[in-house]
Amino acid sequence: MARAKAKAVKSPAKKPATKKKPVAKQVAVPAKSSSFNKTTWYARIAVGILLLSTGFWAYLSARLQQGNADQLVNSYLFQDAHTFKEAVLPGQHSFLLKWPIFLLVRALHMSNASYIWVTVGVTLITVAALAYALYRIDRRPLVFGTLCLALASVLVLIPAQPSAGALLPVNMAMIATRNLEYILFIVSLAIIIRWHEVRSWGFWLGVLCLSVVIASDKLFLTLALGGALLAVVAYVFTMRWKLAQVSIKWFVGAVFAGIGSVLILWAINALGVTHISNQVTAGAYGVIHSVKEGLQGILYGVLGFMTNFGANPAYDGLIVRNIPGLVVERLFSIGGLSFVVNGCIMLVGIFVSFKLLIASLLPRQKPALLVDNPVRLSILLLWTTVAAMGAFVLSKHYYAVDARYLTIALFAVFITMATMGRRLQWQSRHIKWAGGLLMISIVLGSLFALQTYNNQQKALDEVSARNSLVGQALSHHQVGTLAGDYWRVVPIKQSAKQNLNVLPLTDCLQPRDILSSGAWDRNFPQKSFAYLLSLDKGLTDYPSCTLDQVIGAYGKPNASAVIAGSFDHPSETLLFYDSGAHKSSPQTSAKTSATVLPIPIDELPNTSCPGLTVMNIVAHEDDDLLFMNPDVMNDIKAGRCVRTVYVTAGDAGVEQFFWLSREQGSQAAYSKMLGTPDDLWVQRVVKIDDRAYVIVANPKGNPKVSLIFMRLPDGNIKGQGFNSSRHESLAGLEGGHVSSLHSVTKQSTYTADQLISALSTLMHAYQPGEIRTQANVDGQQFPDHSDHMAVGRFTQRAYDQYEHQYFEGAVKIPFKTYLGYPVHERPQNVFEPDLAGKQAAFFAYAKHDGTVCQSIEQCQKDASFGFYLSRQYEDK
Repeated sequence: MARAKAKAVKSPAKKPATKKKPVAKQVAVPAKSSSFNKTTWYARIAVGILLLSTGFWAYLSARLQQGNADQLVNSYLFQDAHTFKEAVLPGQHSFLLKWPIFLLVRALHMSNASYIWVTVGVTLITVAALAYALYRIDRRPLVFGTLCLALASVLVLIPAQPSAGALLPVNMAMIATRNLEYILFIVSLAIIIRWHEVRSWGFWLGVLCLSVVIASDKLFLTLALGGALLAVVAYVFTMRWKLAQVSIKWFVGAVFAGIGSVLILWAINALGVTHISNQVTAGAYGVIHSVKEGLQGILYGVLGFMTNFGANPAYDGLIVRNIPGLVVERLFSIGGLSFVVNGCIMLVGIFVSFKLLIASLLPRQKPALLVDNPVRLSILLLWTTVAAMGAFVLSKHYYAVDARYLTIALFAVFITMATMGRRLQWQSRHIKWAGGLLMISIVLGSLFALQTYNNQQKALDEVSARNSLVGQALSHHQVGTLAGDYWRVVPIKQSAKQNLNVLPLTDCLQPRDILSSGAWDRNFPQKSFAYLLSLDKGLTDYPSCTLDQVIGAYGKPNASAVIAGSFDHPSETLLFYDSGAHKSSPQTSAKTSATVLPIPIDELPNTSCPGLTVMNIVAHEDDDLLFMNPDVMNDIKAGRCVRTVYVTAGDAGVEQFFWLSREQGSQAAYSKMLGTPDDLWVQRVVKIDDRAYVIVANPKGNPKVSLIFMRLPDGNIKGQGFNSSRHESLAGLEGGHVSSLHSVTKQSTYTADQLISALSTLMHAYQPGEIRTQANVDGQQFPDHSDHMAVGRFTQRAYDQYEHQYFEGAVKIPFKTYLGYPVHERPQNVFEPDLAGKQAAFFAYAKHDGTVCQSIEQCQKDASFGFYLSRQYEDK
């Protein structure tokens, strides 16, 4: 009866509901459809913002990393089959997973643009994969969209570099750092969890994926084994047998994956694909030995954790006492709100992560928790994070850049938040408010990221400018190999316009054993090479090297070029060994070389001559060949001493170091006239006054010929100068339009009187018996170059001063002047065999100067050069 009564009472309750159901359905469907559309668009917009913001900060980061050798070198190791076969990759970080990406960059010609866009693509794939994982866990549009906005807010404030001017990565936007590895690690872990039986093919698929990740980067072996072992101990101790079983399976999979990674790398070596080094270096990371070191490790570990959530305003704090000041400064900057918002995201993530780990350890937890794969994945990723933090603290990772070793925490916590959030019912208005706040945070964070990028780019400007200068110097003074700091020469190879062969060194003299290739000529000292010597402290741990060390190992260079600093106090200089080591001087002592540091003019060797000395003073490096030959050639044949002074660099207002090739051309032309085309020329830096330096070049072993380069700026045809030299010119100096003239190297400065005095000093040093220069004659139909005529006038005044000062007018030294462009108006007067000799000398020069004709046929098409080569006129 009771049952019947209950049934009777219950039955009427159903009836009204049945009647109202159709009405409720008619009302609810449109409302549900409208709500669905709004929330779906919210999720779509959130995903779009996530991808756009990721592309933005990845692009900025990729631009910053253009000078990072680690970003560049791997693609160069894939430059061709021989280079890759002879390459040596580190076993600790073989980048196996990234090999196809390096090949892609190689296929795109390794341009700066290819590095940037491939980096952006890899970063977008990584973030999109993480977003997809969040979507698979919780597909509610409002929740998923808000998680995407939170992820965007976090990612935009993870710095690209640990501090302004540093070259190492912090965020994921670099090809040669961990990004896709995290995704494959999580995928392999998810596969192992899903397949319960060790004998199943799915389990071994997960092991294979994990093997590839570990073979690519050994850090993941530490994370997998460490996380699994912690989980096994924790769940066996708390008797959580289901989770213990999962953890044991994970541990077994990690062990087999470790073995698999060893086999993969062994096979690569055994098959001769390339070389994987098994050398283990201690690096900068030792093991802690005191409580103080442990506390420091915990502090930097916490800061690194915060950095990975874009919640560390003092991300670049290297000194503990400076951290509070940085925090206050950044919190009151444009990114202050974003740091606070990200801090809240991090705290929520830590709370739910801690709650999940505690719940997994409590016996009263419902068994349903144990069969849910997202929950299991979250738990194991959290144990991996704990293992990463423990390894971080114990191994002295006390540097801002080391935050990258804790990046697994970002993936683990966001996956955990998605997993735990599934159980909660969210108020849509609360989510919308949170979404609005997150969007504001993303905008402000992006502005702060742009500001940070500008500051970091500015800090790298000096190194980038130096790299560009070295590349330009080597394009005009070509050698077989550039040797030097790995962190410098690899980026220089990237910035150089020509195909530059580089050999990165691990210290001052030793070629690198890893991230290098045997195809990069390690016998470079026996051939022509340049050594980049940095005398100031660089941005990396590359040791400070000295000039004496380099000279002790390779002998004195035959030439050099200052990249930074001055002749007297160079910060960085490029040392040229054009014929290999120990060729410019038989001495092997480490005594300072005059080819690098200046010597006083009274210590200059090879100034005296047993016979007649002829001094030629011209404006540009080809003027003597065009307007004073065959007289110069005949002087050399007659055994006279020839000293030729080039007053300007002949730079024509083009890029820095263009004049180096013209100087080499002059040397080649004189070698041709000497009949010794393989001569090695030794250049010395000579100081003739406080702010006046010249470069004096002699063929090795031949004291009779000297070329003196003053390197003043080219004044342009009419004396108007060029933008690159602030429109300075010899004509402007003489006319008083400029008060002083600066050399193109910025090492020398001359007033008009100082220039006259410098020329007179050179005359006194060499004691010429005859002086020749260019005529102060301007043709009517063919006007002469302003520099030609100005040099003639300055030389005349220097000649007068020299005669008056040293000879008191008692001796009259022959003084000759030669026409320049106006020779067009004169008939041919150079014939065979002088014509052939003059042409041969000029074409030897022309090989180094692409702005002039390179053959008789080309010169005949160019009427100017055709006239110059067949004429030589003194101004009588």
